[in-house]
Amino acid sequence: MNPSADELRARYELREVKVVEAEPQIHAARFSPCGKFLLAGGYDSAVRRWAADQPELPELAPLGGHQGWVQALAFSADGQTVFTGDSWGALQARSLADPDAAPRWKHEQAHASWLRQLSASPDGQQLASCGLDETLRIWNPADGQRLREIPAGDDVFCLQYHPTEPWLVSGDQHGRIRQWDPGNGQCTRELDASALYQYHRLQEVGGVRTLAFSADGRWLAAGGTQPKNGGSVTGIPLLLVFDWQTGELAHTLELGTTNDVYVCDAILHADGFAMVVTSGQPGAGKMVFQRPEDKEPFQVHTKLANCHALSLDPTGKRLAVTATNRGSNGNGRQLTADGKYPGNKSPIHLFELAAG
Repeated sequence: MNPSADELRARYELREVKVVEAEPQIHAARFSPCGKFLLAGGYDSAVRRWAADQPELPELAPLGGHQGWVQALAFSADGQTVFTGDSWGALQARSLADPDAAPRWKHEQAHASWLRQLSASPDGQQLASCGLDETLRIWNPADGQRLREIPAGDDVFCLQYHPTEPWLVSGDQHGRIRQWDPGNGQCTRELDASALYQYHRLQEVGGVRTLAFSADGRWLAAGGTQPKNGGSVTGIPLLLVFDWQTGELAHTLELGTTNDVYVCDAILHADGFAMVVTSGQPGAGKMVFQRPEDKEPFQVHTKLANCHALSLDPTGKRLAVTATNRGSNGNGRQLTADGKYPGNKSPIHLFELAAG
């Protein structure tokens, strides 16, 4: 029997235990499958690392090898290798156990431009990447050999392998979710997530920004915004939950107001609820826990700014949320007393769950 909302509220009460400052900014912090490390891609082209098995989370020596912003990160099925991609289209594989070793393999131009996201297949036989060049590529994770190129015909923001079936799923700029056969590169099905897209005054707004499967593969969640306008984008953060077998939209979760804007990352928890972080304006950010069948969340944390990612550690007891420093801005920001222009930071908020 599934737990009630009240039971979930007690079980998943949030306790913030630490804030790790990362400067310059990082894209997303992810726990390694072994739970020993917290890794994140840096805007300084480094792959930052922290010792997640120590209470103070001391920072370790970073992994190098990139030139652009590192915004794509995935782990091998056996947890021994981290794959990283950057804004210049480079892709590399490095050992987690031996960070001083040279990359196991590397492609300087895995994509013609920005490499958006990576996903490793559960059977360990494939690594998929997507990019601004409107292609999906399938790689051999052992040696980096390119196995297949799939023209997507659109800017693909995100992709995920199905956890139990041999399918790859992508989400694009125009709110299309496509199911691919990675063996032959054929699109076998398309799901409608067009609620996440709007064409407004010559600007294309929104798109499918994140995808998440439930562990059993029964549900697929797509996150983004229900756009209201372009420019300084406003919109309602939206999570669409599809029944994987039928392809039908089963639940639509509106997770804030028009200033909360984007669902940036989501996890479908085994206890039947969605864990979501949002990024809005000005400086708005929050974390929301909600069962798809409920009208209201059972847990909301709003003391965050512009959240971009969340990661649950292998024990299910710790949660890392990547955010932005409060008061962050660009043009017009005042100089510091010593005449320097301060850059933004990415605090990583570490939470413990009451009974994860």
